[in-house]
Amino acid sequence: MKKYIFPLLYTAVVLFSACNEDLLNIPQKGVIGIDSFYQTDEDAESALVNLYADFITNIGGNDGIYVPYNIIFNYTADNVLAAGEFYGDNDQFASINEFRFDSQSSVVSLMYSRLYYVIYHANLVIDNFEYGESAVKDRCISEARVVRAWAHMMAAFAWGTPPLVDRLLEPEEKPVNFDGTHEELLRWCANECAESVQYLDERNSPADKDGAVRVTKGFAQAVQGKALLNAGDYAAAKAPLKSVISSGKYELVPGEEFGKLFHLSGDGAPEKVFELNLINNASIGDWDGKIQRSTWMEMNLWGWRSSRLAASPTMQADQGWGGLAVEETFAREFAANDGDSYRRKATIITYEEFLTELEWPSDNGDINSMTKAQKLADPNRGIINPDGLYGQSEYLQRKHIVAAEDRSTNWYRFNNFIIMRYSDVLLMYAEACAQTNDNDGLQYLQMVQQRAGSDYVSTTLTLNDVKKERNYELWMEGSRWIDMKRWGEFEKAKKAGSRIPSLKDAFINDNEPAHRGYLTYSEPNAGLSVGFKEGKHEWFPYPYNVTSINPNIVQNPGW
Repeated sequence: MKKYIFPLLYTAVVLFSACNEDLLNIPQKGVIGIDSFYQTDEDAESALVNLYADFITNIGGNDGIYVPYNIIFNYTADNVLAAGEFYGDNDQFASINEFRFDSQSSVVSLMYSRLYYVIYHANLVIDNFEYGESAVKDRCISEARVVRAWAHMMAAFAWGTPPLVDRLLEPEEKPVNFDGTHEELLRWCANECAESVQYLDERNSPADKDGAVRVTKGFAQAVQGKALLNAGDYAAAKAPLKSVISSGKYELVPGEEFGKLFHLSGDGAPEKVFELNLINNASIGDWDGKIQRSTWMEMNLWGWRSSRLAASPTMQADQGWGGLAVEETFAREFAANDGDSYRRKATIITYEEFLTELEWPSDNGDINSMTKAQKLADPNRGIINPDGLYGQSEYLQRKHIVAAEDRSTNWYRFNNFIIMRYSDVLLMYAEACAQTNDNDGLQYLQMVQQRAGSDYVSTTLTLNDVKKERNYELWMEGSRWIDMKRWGEFEKAKKAGSRIPSLKDAFINDNEPAHRGYLTYSEPNAGLSVGFKEGKHEWFPYPYNVTSINPNIVQNPGW
């Protein structure tokens, strides 16, 4: 798959002082006036490219060291713990994970503004071209409408009834909350996708890598189905989701390749319905001309805390900050369900597996140079700090540890940013079937379980089995929080931040002859209000920097 170079469309505004009025007569070079730009098919394509570039920058791009999208839609989940070197480290997302945030949270503010930046750039395409002028313009408008629908859908998942901005606003306009229910806003998103499908290209085949990085019929139908599913219209959700399945344009990769989906070698894989492709253009962005996406978040913030280890496994070439941890009850349930499946071991690993199944510097390039017993007695691996790994449970995450291949082109992560996978489509369809007593979904639930190599494969279609599979399959892919709200499952989240584990090693702490991980617990938030609160945390607050200048926005309950 090509790593596209995306040229950006710039509109320059130059201000002149009164003493330089003569400069106004000098024609500005290299700028296309807005009145003469939105005309041709080439203009439509350029405007669409600008939208994609903005999509990547705002959704996959980081703010210093973190990606707001990853925080908002992952750290609110009950299967994730925020971690780090100590309490207060990486607190901008620990506060989200423990429900200690407020309307002035920078993460919340950035996510809100970034979604509406995407919507604005989509409207630039939609409002400046008309259907019926050419097939190219019809397609460009439709791709933009699907992107706009996706952005509104994600905003709805976060804020309930945020403003519907379906056109370019005048400078003085102040948008209002959507005039309807949350479900009605999701139906609007679904309808936008349904109306756009007829003009969109289809992915050529599961092998079509370029078809995974643009808006296609498959992605539009997947968004339509997701919006309807979350609106509670399970019967209607089935049709677009089944269309994606029946198209034959997507396939699950083999179980042994599951882990590759989250690395450079998995870019454009057969099960990628849509992912954001990398921008690589020296004229834009910073840091060597690359628009940053999850650079620091996945390479450093989510890496194992190397400062507290005797060394780092060789797959982690850079310093890790240990900011992502696996919630312990979820980890145990996942391991009990999956056993030693491809999926489980590519997602989470025990401390013993961390020590013995990964290559460490003391292996001297040969992972088989030591026996398991020798590895467990090796002082040059494992946790060396007696305080242990703050926030970590007995299972360590592996899914988003950056591999050497991901840095093959640059010194930081270079692989694509996943928005939708085929397994998600299969499981959404299975859920819609379970909710409508339609056994057709069983085969697709089983397909996901069998690919995973799971110890458990369903024999009947039940909503409970679908719930479990979504939890395991889509861990840290922005799905669990949305699922929790759809199912009303907040009980475990009510305890978030109240009892924090630390993973320690008896080899260091207790002078045992072999490495053995164990947990201790602390309550650093004692006396603070933490954990999910009903009637408040179902929706994020509208950011203070929005409500303070726009009195039309009605704040969500509890904030």
